[in-house]
This record gives sequence, C-alpha cells and structure tokens, in this order.
Amino acid sequence: MIDAVGHVEAAVSADMAWTLLGGFDNLPLWLPKIRKSILEDGGRLRRLALADGVTIIERLLSFDEQKRFYTYAYVSGPDPVEDYVGKVAVETSGPDSCIITWGSFFLPVGLSDLEATERYQGAYTSALRYVKTLLETNARKVPSQDFS
Repeated sequence: MIDAVGHVEAAVSADMAWTLLGGFDNLPLWLPKIRKSILEDGGRLRRLALADGVTIIERLLSFDEQKRFYTYAYVSGPDPVEDYVGKVAVETSGPDSCIITWGSFFLPVGLSDLEATERYQGAYTSALRYVKTLLETNARKVPSQDFS
C-alpha cells in the first residue's frame, strides 16, 4: 500500500482555504486540469471531466465541516490504482495561516511503489502550490473570499 501526501502552508485563514477546498465538487476551482464536476447520488458521487476528455468518478466517504476534511474513493478512471482513498484537509497553523494537505493511500497497478509514490506525491504537491498562490493572491485582491 502506497501513502502519498503533499502539504503546503498558506498565508490565509483555514476558513478561507476551506471555502475553496471544502466543496466536494470544487475541484475545477483549484485544479486546472479538471474542467467540470457533476455531483450525483445526493452529492456523494462526483463525475470529473478532465481537459483531455477523460472522466474520473469518485465517491465521498466522509466529510467533516468542523474539522475541515473529507475523504473519497476512486471509483473509475484512467489512474493505475486499486483501493485508492484520498483525503483533503485544512488545519489552522496561525491566526492567518493554515496547512493544506492532499494525499491518498492505494495499491499501484503497473507501477513500482517508488514510481507511484513519486507520481502522486508530486501531483499533490504541485496542485497545492497552485492552491497556495490562488488563495494568497485572492486574499490580497478580494476581501469577500469568493472563488466562484
């Protein structure tokens, strides 16, 4: 089982970061390769349309608004994984700063453990760097913290 995690510290409140990251169908707002997210099954299933036309389906497993995290399972798509469970979380690290974490554990298919860890950890870290820039830029420009 692989455990791949990316972290970033952002100079914004945890509440502001959660406003962007906390919606199960908010991925198109902070992950540029995701063009559209459609919720199904009462909001527990998301169908993600990627820029290259690929579709990924994921199921919400747990959601905690107060603790600012959710977990989800990969149902189908092109990723070479089995038993994938991901987690997005935001923690307060100071009055106007937070730590954002995105990670997963899974069994790789057709990849070595090292290749899988590097691929997924790199993808999470890269995405979270983008989130940090997006959040910090928005915090300077728009006091309302509206990401829509």
